[in-house]
Amino acid sequence: MKKIKDSFMKSPAKVAILLFALLEIVTVILQPNALSMSWINLKAEAAITLLFAAIGETFVLLIGGIDLSIAGVISLTNSFSAVYMQDHPGSMLFISLVCICMGAAMGAANGFIINQFRIQPFIVTFATWYIGGGIAYLILPKDGGNVPSAFTSALTHRFFGGKLSIAIFIFVICAVLWMWFKKTRTGINLYAVGSNSKAASLNGVNVPRVKMFAYVASGVFAALSGVYRTAVVATGSPTGGESFFNQAIAAVVIGGTLLTGGKGGQMGTIIGVLVLKMISDILVFAGVSSYWTTLFQGLLLVIAVLISCVSEIIRERKELIG
Repeated sequence: MKKIKDSFMKSPAKVAILLFALLEIVTVILQPNALSMSWINLKAEAAITLLFAAIGETFVLLIGGIDLSIAGVISLTNSFSAVYMQDHPGSMLFISLVCICMGAAMGAANGFIINQFRIQPFIVTFATWYIGGGIAYLILPKDGGNVPSAFTSALTHRFFGGKLSIAIFIFVICAVLWMWFKKTRTGINLYAVGSNSKAASLNGVNVPRVKMFAYVASGVFAALSGVYRTAVVATGSPTGGESFFNQAIAAVVIGGTLLTGGKGGQMGTIIGVLVLKMISDILVFAGVSSYWTTLFQGLLLVIAVLISCVSEIIRERKELIG
């Protein structure tokens, strides 16, 4: 029992796990059918856009950086795909790949500027956020577009007679890939750079390359978020990504990834995304105005950060005493 407890307390996602369990209990009490497969599929589909954005943000936060440009990338790729995607498979695939390249290019630009000019990531990504958002306005001045119904059907498809949505598989695939990736050299280097970039450099880690990878990965996942949003809402918006950068950061932090880097991971982020989505559902079930959602999410983020900081202080003290 003690081993299980120690293992749990060392997990960076322990706060998110506790919150998820608590919120799930409250959800079931307020809405008994919340455990039905139909409900789970619906909620999974609604969470994928935020999941992709948060996964990308996790890579950057693990190295001690931050990426605000995901908001601009999501808006840009959402607008671009909604306007230019045609109703045939070749166009859908091509436009999706172009969007992914856009995200990678934005991430590469962030990484290059940060590495070469040593400018704070907050400033760089804030600027590129506005660049991406500005281009989105040039492509699509107001909400609209013409999204092929086949594209929406493809990304919201349900298998086994409608029992399992593709969103469920995306969650599982993301979790499995992370379990593999974090054991690779690149995954280990992410943690090393986030923990102490100077020490990592002295130990042979190519710090600029690791940072470049993190920002490119963030851009790619932000692009995936924008493309998936196009399928789910069946429209484009030049401001579609503006609400995602703060939610993504909140999900990552709630999931146990430290803002200073070096600790955390995608498993906690996945749970953090579900926690944020469950808050909105609980407020609806309780008959509370949706305007309170942002307030409760902000309070939850503050609590999660405080608990994470206290846990880290306690852990460091134990290490010093030990």
